[in-house]
Formats: sequence, C-alpha cells, structure tokens
Amino acid sequence: MVSQGIPEETGYIIFLFAATLALVITLRLVISPRDPRPTPEKKAPFESGSGSWIPRTDHQSQRYYPYILMFVVYDVIAMFLFAWALDLRALGAAGTVPILTFMVVALVPLAYALHLAGQRENW
Repeated sequence: MVSQGIPEETGYIIFLFAATLALVITLRLVISPRDPRPTPEKKAPFESGSGSWIPRTDHQSQRYYPYILMFVVYDVIAMFLFAWALDLRALGAAGTVPILTFMVVALVPLAYALHLAGQRENW
C-alpha cells in the first residue's frame, strides 16, 4: 500500500527545486556584470593566459605526464588497498594472493612513470 505522504513530499520537492532554480536564475541576471558595448578584445577568446594574438607554433609540453601517471596509479592502488583492508579478517589468506597480484600488475605503470621522469628530454 502506498503511503499517503508521498504525493505531498513529491510536490514539496518539486516546489523546492523550482524555487531554487528560479532563485539561481534571478541572482545570475541581477548580479552578473554586463557591458553594454563590449570591445572586440573582450569578445576574443582567452585561453590559459595567452591571447589569440600570439601565434602558437609550439606543441603542448608533456613534462607532467609521468607525475599524472604516478598519481593515477597511486590513487587506484590506495582505493583497492583500503577496500581490501576493510575486509582483511573476512578474506584471510585467500584474499592476500589476489591483492599481491594486483599490486605487482599496478606497479608496472608506476615503474614506467619513474623511468619517464628520469629521462631529461621530457622536461
């Protein structure tokens, strides 16, 4: 049997959503700055501190790639180790072999990232 309070709660949630949306739109229209006559410089795209007037002849540097790779590997390892540690008593020795296999497989990209970090042409 359906509870009698569900239609009332649904209406209340819809009202709160609509009221919040209206408040956000109203505040954006009232608070946001507007320039009645924007100049072409203000309309031009602005990307990462270099304007469109500077010719882009160089390619994107990949000197941070090893650090990004190391972060992702450490993050994934930490996530799985935390979940494994929470159930360590329930898993016992049978749960240790798969996590050690996972650690060996996950540390291969970490070793590769450390190898890349040691190469100076990446800088």
